[in-house]
Amino acid sequence: MRKGITIYPGLGNSAINNLQLIERACEAGITRLMISLALPYADVAAASFEMCRLLKAARRHQMDVVAACTPEILRMFHLRHLSFRSLRIMGIRTLYMQRFDVEEVARFSRNEQHIHIQFNAGAVTEENLQRLLEKKPNLRQLEALHGRYPRVGTGLSEENLVKKTVMLHRAGIAVSAFVAGARRTLPPLYDGQPSLEAHRMMSCDLACRHFAAIGMDSVFIGDSFPTDVELDSLGSVRQWEIALRIDLYTHNMLQKRLLHYVYTARFDEARDAVRAFEGEERAASLGGEIVPENTVPRKFGDITVDNSTCPDFAGEIQIMKRSSPASRYTNVVGDVHRDETFLINYIMPGRHFRFLFGWLTFFMLPVAA
Repeated sequence: MRKGITIYPGLGNSAINNLQLIERACEAGITRLMISLALPYADVAAASFEMCRLLKAARRHQMDVVAACTPEILRMFHLRHLSFRSLRIMGIRTLYMQRFDVEEVARFSRNEQHIHIQFNAGAVTEENLQRLLEKKPNLRQLEALHGRYPRVGTGLSEENLVKKTVMLHRAGIAVSAFVAGARRTLPPLYDGQPSLEAHRMMSCDLACRHFAAIGMDSVFIGDSFPTDVELDSLGSVRQWEIALRIDLYTHNMLQKRLLHYVYTARFDEARDAVRAFEGEERAASLGGEIVPENTVPRKFGDITVDNSTCPDFAGEIQIMKRSSPASRYTNVVGDVHRDETFLINYIMPGRHFRFLFGWLTFFMLPVAA
């Protein structure tokens, strides 16, 4: 999964703040930069001056710069017409086309400067997608983007976003989307810049992990001045992996170490729980005895580890999908945060999942995946 930030030259942040944001984003492992001209609110003269500095900084860090193809942008770059060679020299690697035209998208995707063409995912239907594919675009240089919705109540539904994302993925086209940041700095509404309406008041961290679970190929923070925590949160997500923030009930170091691994949901899906494929093997490799503790009734969202009183299953890790009675063989070691239990529904057979707990979560990677 690729990750990006959004900068609005001439609006809100100073040029120095934006340059510092690029530096901090790169430290967090973020590799994409979307440059957006927010007309009519931007100071166009200031934006034009700032563009050169932003592009220079992005080139130095080898960032993938995404720029919109509008007459205003072309004038700011002193281009009379669209020139892929000129854009490449400036360091722009992805061109966002706000107007979806099948002929233009297909033709531009075949450019020889290896510039990617990004189009509006919201404008895609099964009919015009089929027409696009008939024009033989270069799919390796093509991606779709779910737009930003700055007004409360106008963001996409999850059903709509997933439907179009699946349709585009089946065609071999990568898909991107936006999450909102905590600092709502953009006029006139200051309501955030998410693609999904459900993400508007959700933390950036959880929204990023939600998109990772959906399988989004690229995620941008849509607001212009994300916090360090938000940058680190975005930098840590992995596509198709479900990361669940949990509260621990155990102080047992062996069980804590078990919970730091990345796990795979078994293909023989159980009715009552998500079962990890690797739990028993990893428990055996760590050595030691898993003593019985907190063998209480289990509820939806509980995390369990089977103890050593049942040798055949000792170390098995489960996430409960429904309530179950207590078992003397099973320790309840934690539970998923209430506002994150919806992510359990994304753990389909074969999907990777991991647990996040404690302030060291983002810096302590599992010993083995």
